[in-house]
This record gives sequence, structure tokens and C-alpha cells, in this order.
Amino acid sequence: MKKNDIVTVITLAGEFVGKFVSIENGLELADPRMIVQSQDGQMGFARGICQTGVENPEGVTFNQYMFVTETNTEVSKAYRKATSGIELV
Repeated sequence: MKKNDIVTVITLAGEFVGKFVSIENGLELADPRMIVQSQDGQMGFARGICQTGVENPEGVTFNQYMFVTETNTEVSKAYRKATSGIELV
């Protein structure tokens, strides 16, 4: 993984997407978002990483996670649009 790659992190608390920063002192992500689903099954991004946390945090460090993987292209595009307002075609 390279810095700023968009990655998906799976934890016991849920699934998160963000820009990879480092793995030296835990898995660090910039612009992290929690994946949420609506009642009709649509996927989306929360405006942060937990319900009572800061809205649109600049970063987060995961000390415990199950795995991290590259995010698929469609989710990466949706993430970029959600965090920057830029839509990639």
C-alpha cells in the first residue's frame, strides 16, 4: 500500500474506508468514513467513524483490525465524491 491509496478496513466494530497514511504505530487513515447501510440496503458513508465522534475527522489510528484491503473502484469513486465533492467518471 502506498500513501493516499484508498483502503477498506474491517474491524469488529464495522467497515471503514479512508486514505492510507502509515502502518508504523497502528493503521493510520486520513479522511476516514464508516460504511453504513440504509433500510433499503443502499450503502453510504457516515460523516465520521462513530455516532458520537467528531464529524468529518481528519484521521484515525486503528490499533486492532481484522484486515485491510484495497477498496474496489466503484466504492473508491463514491468515497472521493463524498469526501471532496469531486466526481470521477
